[in-house]
Amino acid sequence: MPALLAAALLGAVLGATAGWAGRLWLARLRRGAVLRPPVLEVAGALVTAVGVGLSWPDPTVALVVWAGLLAVILGAVDIAVHRLPDALTLPAVPITGGLILVTWWVSPSSGEPLTAVASAVVATGAFAGLALAAPRAMGRGDVKLVPSLALLTGYQSIPAALWWIILAFGIGALVALAGLATRRLSLGSAIPFGPCLLAGCWLVLALPDLFSG
Repeated sequence: MPALLAAALLGAVLGATAGWAGRLWLARLRRGAVLRPPVLEVAGALVTAVGVGLSWPDPTVALVVWAGLLAVILGAVDIAVHRLPDALTLPAVPITGGLILVTWWVSPSSGEPLTAVASAVVATGAFAGLALAAPRAMGRGDVKLVPSLALLTGYQSIPAALWWIILAFGIGALVALAGLATRRLSLGSAIPFGPCLLAGCWLVLALPDLFSG
């Protein structure tokens, strides 16, 4: 228990620091966003601490932390300006791939890199097709985010990747229904789907026993 508490506290510090750095970086990006402090700092600390608490000492803890930080920073941008900057989504793909390889090197039984790559290819193709068919429902930023999230969930298993997609659309439907019920949204309103994709990925990684099969 002391080790778990120490790891969660360290995670909170890491998350707050990453949130602070992310907020400053977003403000400097040409197509970023100006977010008021301490939203990202507090959200980063909470999400990272909870993620570490749920996954420690599993070797995939780094993947859970990374997914949480992506959710906080990218989710905040998408909610604020309905945009996912390429300067964040595109570098996230090789970083995610590198983290997966390191995790696999440390613990080969923790997942399967080839399954992760296959999941990313299939999911990205499917979401790209959806964006072409219904651009109002799926933006290009969402499509560029998908490879990273598919790598993370696909590394865990194919069922985990499928659960991620199911959860993302389920969360999106709940948000839309809540918006309609409170009259904050109309039938023609568009909602940012990035946070739904990110939340679904984090849930699958942080609670693998629920979404492993």
